[in-house]
Amino acid sequence: MHGSSDQPTETFDEQQGLGLPEKRLIVVAALCQGFALYALKFFDAVNHWSPVWQFLCYTVAIAMPPLVIVTVKPRLARGYWWVIAGYSAVLALLASYRGYQCTPADTIQCGWPHDFCIAVGIATFIVAFLLRASGTERLRRPSYPALFHYSWDIALTTGLTLVFTGIFWLILILWQALFKLVGVAFFEQLFEQDWFFYPVTWLVAGCGAILFRAQQSFVLTLKRLLRTMLVALLPLLAVLTIVFLATLPFTGLQPIWDTGRGSALLLWLVALLLFFTNGVIQDEFPFARYPGWINRVLLLALVLAPFYTVFALYGVTLRVQQYGWTPERLWGGVVTLTLALLALSYSLSILRWRGHWAERLRRINTGLALWVLAICLVTQSPLANFWRISADSQVARLADGRVALADFDFYFLRNKLGRPGLESLQALQSLSVVKQDKKVAAYIEQLLEKKDPVWALRENPLQVEAREREMREIPILPEGAPPPPDAAQLQRDSRLCQAEQQNCLWLVQDLDGDGKPEYLLFIHGSRSDGNHWLHIKAHTSGQEGWRPVSSSRRNTELSFAELQQKLSGGQFNLRPPRWQSLYLGDELMFDPTQ
Repeated sequence: MHGSSDQPTETFDEQQGLGLPEKRLIVVAALCQGFALYALKFFDAVNHWSPVWQFLCYTVAIAMPPLVIVTVKPRLARGYWWVIAGYSAVLALLASYRGYQCTPADTIQCGWPHDFCIAVGIATFIVAFLLRASGTERLRRPSYPALFHYSWDIALTTGLTLVFTGIFWLILILWQALFKLVGVAFFEQLFEQDWFFYPVTWLVAGCGAILFRAQQSFVLTLKRLLRTMLVALLPLLAVLTIVFLATLPFTGLQPIWDTGRGSALLLWLVALLLFFTNGVIQDEFPFARYPGWINRVLLLALVLAPFYTVFALYGVTLRVQQYGWTPERLWGGVVTLTLALLALSYSLSILRWRGHWAERLRRINTGLALWVLAICLVTQSPLANFWRISADSQVARLADGRVALADFDFYFLRNKLGRPGLESLQALQSLSVVKQDKKVAAYIEQLLEKKDPVWALRENPLQVEAREREMREIPILPEGAPPPPDAAQLQRDSRLCQAEQQNCLWLVQDLDGDGKPEYLLFIHGSRSDGNHWLHIKAHTSGQEGWRPVSSSRRNTELSFAELQQKLSGGQFNLRPPRWQSLYLGDELMFDPTQ
């Protein structure tokens, strides 16, 4: 957020310092979190709880103690504890709903809730600096300089606390290693005990938070140092923004979409430009530290930034039209829309208000914080259940024929979308196109019977059939040679041939002279510069079945047609290796060919 990063700390409550009651509260909160996490992780009874209770307890235990640690101060505003209690209740409700999406527990395996953790973490951070900036006597609308100050202060204090805790454990590891050298194993055993790790780690983290909240001069110095770095790097980022946009009319957008990550790279560019801008701008005239011509370059980059978000939105739209909604694409759409609104607000402010545009950023950035807070909470609620939206989108594409039955990902529906995915998969059983295909119907029954993801069921059976047909169409040389056996290893390697712009063939030869053939898979591909590459994998049979024995990659001037012609014409020969291998008894010690 933009604002005066050089604002003296005396204008905020750190002037008073943390008193003994606040320090005790921080230590108690840290210890409570450590013991709570230990109990939740290692008590057997927790494993038999409903996911609703597990999510609720974990969420409150992880989010609330840090919120108290970074916001408690000597003079708490009236209503402070009501805000803490209210936010705890909101998180408890959201966590319970997310846990409900993982029920029944004997049927659904949700895995680690990455998006939920990130959303709750961001929401807690925003609530923390809003609460810290809301006054000391009573809760009031926070001033923008206070919001800016506390957002940086909490972020830096948290980061320094994590570094402090990490260094503490590095010292304990050194302690452990030194005593191990002299044969004292007590400390090695002690430090590896979970009952020691959890309370001690969180106690140290609480002490670190007290230390850095008391050293505001150090935090302010670090903030000034980071701002100096941003001041130096922002012009480079602005030039990149302008130059790359000027290049696109000559290259087109298609190369960006071909990478599969073009939208993400464009969004990173916009996000960094806006973050650096907010780190540099002060309450005085924007970019006052730069010469006039650099100032104009920076303003031009901000005016052009919305174009990148438009391209990213277009890229997300293309992917949705092609493959439907998924949780990842929904999050991509939310992030893209947020950056688009922010970049457009900056651009319009510059175009309309000219030299006074920075005065509008106070309102824009404050609104951004509230918008992000709302997004983090709403997306974890029934109002915008990304699993439900994704499941409905995928089922609708199958029902109206936008995706063929053979191309539908039933495994994704079953194992990636929790309860909504399970319910949608059960509903698909009544779909006429599914009923008419007995293989798919039986496949869905198998998916519904399994709780944990089974890799053997990863593929749609119709896709397996299609791949097997493609595998049978791979040329086999020399003519009349037996086809490759139906072995798992050979099937896995032959899947490499399904990639675009790649061609394959099998060469059957007895490489070791034992009278049994080896199968060599030639995978030929072309590069954008017109050159070719060749990947060869050799397979042999043994007591444990078929296995790969050698693999090589090389560049080649031969096209696939020329390669096939030479091999089919017998323009090759087998030669024994020049160098012999070294064996110790029957054990291979050295092979110069490898």
